[in-house]
Amino acid sequence: KTGKRSDAAHHYIYNQAHNPNLQLWVGKRVKRVIFEDKRAVGVEFTSDPAVCQDADLPSGTVRASKLVVVSAGAFGSPTILERSGIGAEAVLKRCGIELLVNLPGVGENYQDHNGGFIPHIAADGVVTMDPLWRKEESVIQENLAQWKHNGRSLIAQNGSDAIMKWRPDDDELKSMGSAFEARWKEFFQDCPDKALAIFAFLGGYLYPVSTGSVHIKMREDGKEELDFTTGFLDDPSDIVPLSFGYKRTREILRRMPSYREVSAGRPRFPDGSAAVCGEASGPVDLNAPDIVYTPEDDQAIDEFHRNNVQSAWHSLGTCAMKPEADQGAVDARLNVYGVTNLKVADLSIVPLNVGTNTYSTALLIGEKAAMIIAEDLGIDCTACPLWWESTQARL
Repeated sequence: KTGKRSDAAHHYIYNQAHNPNLQLWVGKRVKRVIFEDKRAVGVEFTSDPAVCQDADLPSGTVRASKLVVVSAGAFGSPTILERSGIGAEAVLKRCGIELLVNLPGVGENYQDHNGGFIPHIAADGVVTMDPLWRKEESVIQENLAQWKHNGRSLIAQNGSDAIMKWRPDDDELKSMGSAFEARWKEFFQDCPDKALAIFAFLGGYLYPVSTGSVHIKMREDGKEELDFTTGFLDDPSDIVPLSFGYKRTREILRRMPSYREVSAGRPRFPDGSAAVCGEASGPVDLNAPDIVYTPEDDQAIDEFHRNNVQSAWHSLGTCAMKPEADQGAVDARLNVYGVTNLKVADLSIVPLNVGTNTYSTALLIGEKAAMIIAEDLGIDCTACPLWWESTQARL
């Protein structure tokens, strides 16, 4: 209604400026959790050189009287735990870190949504956000002024006006071939409300089987860096929805008056193939036959995705809430296995992928974590009925 999107900072932080129990320290980076025996009692931090480039980088500490909660995301949380001595023994040994708890699940189970982003040319007269991406100041100011006036303009939307969730019918499933058959029967067949992919200007697979990992490692100069393996497409079944998604979204988009195909950034089909992308002056007829792909064309599509598969920036799973024996890192109440007084509360705890943008999932985790923490500390959440009722309704 207003053209203004709600966001976590305004909804949870800025409206708490009056609250003496909340302090935000910007430009700081947590190095490790401090333990006495195996009880978390604080954190050690440094100034973040990316934010405080001219500042000295001495370490500081903060003591926790009741509880330490790590919330640094799928990349930050596992690496904080590893620097604190919690993780796989082999990883910590390579980094010269004293082992506190051998917890091999830390940093494993990295998951994301896989995407195949395909470029198109916008038709003449179609309004795009290109001037904003190019940071053309006059266009930015014009759109800001309109947005402040009536809540409308290019900056009141995110550039993707339509996205559909897709689940194959019987004919489509058959055309996807035997490589996907086992995954379909195991994970999708008996869940009719579970979408397999999203279609827009891309084809995105929501539930890949492949997993990766996020760990710390030491460079030859003794400095720490990230040891990140995506795992994308390691399982042969994962490429099938992406390749089918390419074909299906191509049929949709080439029939739309807004877009034109362009050969750049596409699979390299064999010469003479009916699938070769050419310049087009307009959309094809709605009733035009679909493109017929040969086995060689299918191979070109698969090769394209293996070379160009992209993240959806929906990283999760690296401190998974699973049994410790199944490479879990935290229990059902967010407690890190093997220590006390330490919780993790962010997308890293999610054990399996979710069929949605992970923003809403992150907010849900935060609200549920607040309830768990309050219960553990003996805080009566019902004393704030407005927050309690709204949170219960969302959960």
